[in-house]
Amino acid sequence: MSQMAAPPFPPGEPHGPRQVSKFEFNLLRITRFLTGHFPADQGLSLVNAALPQPPCASANAVELVKDTLAKALVLFLVRAGGWRNDKFLRHNMPTPGRVWHRIPLEERILKFSPPVMEFLIWLTAEKVLDTKKAWDATPQTLTPADELFFALAFDALRHDTHVLTVLRKKAAFRHNPFCWLLAAGDLAGRENATVSPPDFTPLFQGERAVFLECLQRYLEQRWIAHEQAKGQITDWSKMRCVGQAEYAALRYYIEAADTAKRHDLARFILRTNAAILSLNPTSDFWTGGLQGSGPPRLADRLETQRAALAVPRQMELLREWQARARSVAFFDDDYAASQLWKSEWEAVQGDRLAERAQAIIARLEPLRGSVPDAKPTLASNTAETESSGTGPSTDRPK
Repeated sequence: MSQMAAPPFPPGEPHGPRQVSKFEFNLLRITRFLTGHFPADQGLSLVNAALPQPPCASANAVELVKDTLAKALVLFLVRAGGWRNDKFLRHNMPTPGRVWHRIPLEERILKFSPPVMEFLIWLTAEKVLDTKKAWDATPQTLTPADELFFALAFDALRHDTHVLTVLRKKAAFRHNPFCWLLAAGDLAGRENATVSPPDFTPLFQGERAVFLECLQRYLEQRWIAHEQAKGQITDWSKMRCVGQAEYAALRYYIEAADTAKRHDLARFILRTNAAILSLNPTSDFWTGGLQGSGPPRLADRLETQRAALAVPRQMELLREWQARARSVAFFDDDYAASQLWKSEWEAVQGDRLAERAQAIIARLEPLRGSVPDAKPTLASNTAETESSGTGPSTDRPK
């Protein structure tokens, strides 16, 4: 009887913790902070400090960063929704299962590029508010995993308003579609009001689409929290900036999803509306916190209030999807996909939600009448009608 050779074992881990320098130790702690595994107050204090940068990172530090990123992002995606036994479209057919059951392994491999390590080194070596060495990354050079990491980094750092002001001017964040889905209102500040959302089309292809499948419940929770927070906004200008950015991001996202025939990846928008509109709110739910009489022009006040309703205003397009889904015949190629959307719509009583959204918008603008939404823009502080006029202009404010 022949003997089988013992299978080769992977090399063992070094005994004890790997040795790294003080700079590399801080870099690793910042990496864990950006991925949600280190206290935020301590992480921000490290970001706002500076350390002399060594000529190069050691092999131990590089391996630890790789290990941290790989495990942290996979854990984030699984916790965000990848573990759920859910149903999404694959090859235009509804496919049930958890993400590792639906998607082959080769489509779930995370690959990181040099800009991630360069960013971590810059964040550790420099004071973000007083940097001596500029850093940025061209969006075209980033992998899907890079984009997801930078979105998580932006989300962790945006709570420091001074750091936020610096980061949202950088292309790695400003043109990152995942950043816009997580925190659109923070990307279009008053000093950055002319910024438009990036092209969302790449999100519905390959690895990015897998990320979106995992993130549907997470995005739903995030947008519900954003909507609830609007009632605490007191400044009219801030409300307008936040609302216009959110409306533009959602509208461009919905249009890209429609073009890609991935209505299932707009599920979080429908469910966010279901969670909010099921409470039968009035417009005060969004605008009740605004202080004072607002801008002197009536058109500016109306546009600010309309901007606050960025999420309910998306129900108009989603209802159009439902109407099209109902018209798909049994033998059409898109029949199975249309049935999936119809089931989503009916599960939340979409027709009722759309009527409530329309009623809220109509009560907010009784003089405007039924006018379809214009193409979203963010750069607008002008208005057509002053409060001393006879009424609002019939032209849609940009």
